[in-house]
Order: sequence, then C-alpha cells, then structure tokens
Amino acid sequence: MPKYDSVEKHYNYLKMDFLFGVVEDDGSTVFLSLEKLAKKYNVSLSTLKKVSAREKWSKQKEDVGTKIDEKVLDKKSDYEAEKIVQIDTKYETAFSNLAKLTNDSVAMKKPKNVRSSDLRNFADTLITCYEGEKVAHGESLEQNNNTSDGWDALAKAFKEPANEQKAEED
Repeated sequence: MPKYDSVEKHYNYLKMDFLFGVVEDDGSTVFLSLEKLAKKYNVSLSTLKKVSAREKWSKQKEDVGTKIDEKVLDKKSDYEAEKIVQIDTKYETAFSNLAKLTNDSVAMKKPKNVRSSDLRNFADTLITCYEGEKVAHGESLEQNNNTSDGWDALAKAFKEPANEQKAEED
C-alpha cells in the first residue's frame, strides 16, 4: 500500500484547485476531479472525498461559479451602459448642431445656402446612425411600451435651443 501525504498538508491547494481550477500552460483553466487531485497531491482519495463532502466543496464550487458569472455580467452591463451614454452624448451634440443650423437658417441669422431637404436628409441619417448604434449595443428602442427613437432625440434637441433663447431674453 502506497504511503500518502495527509490531506491537511495540501488542504489549501487541494481546495483552491477544486474550487477555482488549475491554470494550464496555455492559459486555459481545467477543473480536476477529486481522483485527479488525489493523484496530483499524493493524498488518499477516500479521505479527500470525506473532507470535500463534509465541507460541501461541490456546493461551494457552484456558488463560486455563480458569483463569477454575476460579476462578469455586472462588468459587461457597466461597459455597455457606458457605451450607450457615449452614443447618446455624441448624437445629442449632432442633433443640437442640426437644430442650431436649422434655427439659424430659418431666422436668416447666417446667410447659408441650406435647403430644407438637405436638413431633412441629414436628420434622417443621424437618426438611422443613432438607432443603429443603440441596437448594436443592446439597447432596445422600445421602452415602457412607448417608442423611444431618434426622432425623440431630435425633437429634444430642437426644444433645447428655444429654452436657451428664452433664458437669454429674460
């Protein structure tokens, strides 16, 4: 009968390898069975099974996996939310510039040769790009049973300059 090391001697390594896996040379993570861990650390399989069962290592491993999945999802959600905010900011600026150009053209403040069809085409292009980027980053254009689309963002941009002008007149 071969001489085994005690489970206690390698306890921390055994448990960590079981819960978190072993990183291979190629960077991949492999989860070893109790049998393979017993061979790797030269410990008694029956003793290792008793310890792991008593301490519920399998349940702990499942819990660790769940926590990791939740953290990955949180990080991914934060990243996507930041991208959507960046998209909104970029297009709010573009919509505001379009609104200013339109208001200036209508008021003839700046004599520019801008046709209304050009403004409409530019607005359509902005809206298409805006909605495309939002969908590409996982944001639904349907929210709370109300359609929320690029036209809403464009309408908001046209309201903002009027409010700013009113504040300047007061």
